[in-house]
Formats: sequence, structure tokens, C-alpha cells
Amino acid sequence: MDKARLISLGLSNREAETYLVLLKVPDASASVISSKTNESRTNTYDTLSSLIKKGLVSYVIKNNVKYFMSSSPKRLTDWMEMKKAELVEQEKEVEKLLPDLLKLKSGFEKKTVVEVYEGIGGLRTVLNETIDSCQRTGSEFLIFGALAHKLRELDPIFHKKYYAKRQSLGIKTRYIFLEGITPPKAPLAEYRYLPKHYKSFVATAVHGDEVSFWLLTDTQITILVKSKEFAESYRSNFEELWKIARP
Repeated sequence: MDKARLISLGLSNREAETYLVLLKVPDASASVISSKTNESRTNTYDTLSSLIKKGLVSYVIKNNVKYFMSSSPKRLTDWMEMKKAELVEQEKEVEKLLPDLLKLKSGFEKKTVVEVYEGIGGLRTVLNETIDSCQRTGSEFLIFGALAHKLRELDPIFHKKYYAKRQSLGIKTRYIFLEGITPPKAPLAEYRYLPKHYKSFVATAVHGDEVSFWLLTDTQITILVKSKEFAESYRSNFEELWKIARP
């Protein structure tokens, strides 16, 4: 079995290696496992203890020596269900904490806040913020110099979930693309087009009291500006471009 697949489920590198070793033998002592995984005895015992807590490993004592064995691989399903239950409880705790955390944050927030994000993770953070800000203010989502086709290529699974969430919340969107670009099948959306000489590597989006700039080149950089005045200015710019763009 591919160790990477076990790691993707949430096991650490050491846990995945140890679990695979035990799947291949009836049982094994810590010293044998240590030699097969090239880990110290201390690390091996820590790893085994963690796997036992997950229900993936058990042990027996023979002649005063502990021998460890893997549980049925079906226990992986039980462990995943346990993780889901824990995640639900953690989400509930976050919901309880949010009001107090937001109060702490608002105590020193500036009138204008600029945040810079890098990579796909940063882009996802800002895209989620576009939904939150539109929902807070009841405003539509405006985007020009649109690079939605790039988003589809960079992060197709998240892209679909993002559109589905926008649709479920009834957020209307207006896009201004360059001529020749195939628009996304976005929900509740209108499209217009500008000539190709307006080309830019930056997409600008206006959502609520915020503006975001997406640089979807080799290094994905996303800039989020939180400012009501700034957003109103860019919203006005969008409306002027909308007038000259063709349907």
C-alpha cells in the first residue's frame, strides 16, 4: 500500500511506516519495528502509543515482552468516523469562541486593512471572504479583468464548491472578461466583454466593503483590501467599464 495515501488520511509519516510494517507480520516487538522503520526505540514507542489510541494497533505480552500487531484494516473506517465526530465538536467550539475572538479583533482594527496571501491556500481564503463580505452587506460580486478560467485550472474541486456555495446563498455576480475568454458556468451571473488590449495579469474583484486583487501567475498572490471607501471607488470604476463592455 502507498504510504502517502495513509498520510493523506491523517497519519503521520512514522505512524504510516509503522502501520505498514505491522500489516505484513503477525506481530512484532518494538525493537524489530524500530529496525524496520530506522527509528529510535523511543520514537517507535511514541508512534505505537499513538496508533493504539487510534485503535489501529494492539499488543500482547509474551514472556514479559510486548508484541504489537495491527488491527483489522477496517478499523481505519472507525478511526475516520471518530475524526469526523471530533471535527464536529471542534466546529461547535469554534462557533462558541467566535463572538469573543471577533470582539478582540475589532478592538484594534484599522479603517483600512491590507492583507497579502500566497499560494492556493491564500487564494481559497480570499475567495471564501468574497462570499462572507457579500453575505454581510447583501451586495453583488463584481469582477473585472476576470481570470476565472485560471481558477478552474488551478483549483478545480474548490472552484465547484465555491460556485455551489455562492448559488446557495443567492449571490449575484457580474463578470467583465476579455474577448475570446470562455466564461465559467457561474450561478446567477451576467457577462460582458472588453477588447483584448485591456489585457491584465491581475483580476480585480469588489465584494461588500472589500476589494481583492488576484495575481494568478506562476506564484499565486492575492491581496485583500478592507475599506468601504476603497470598495465604493472600485465599484464606481466597474460600473463605468460595464457601460462600455459589450454583452
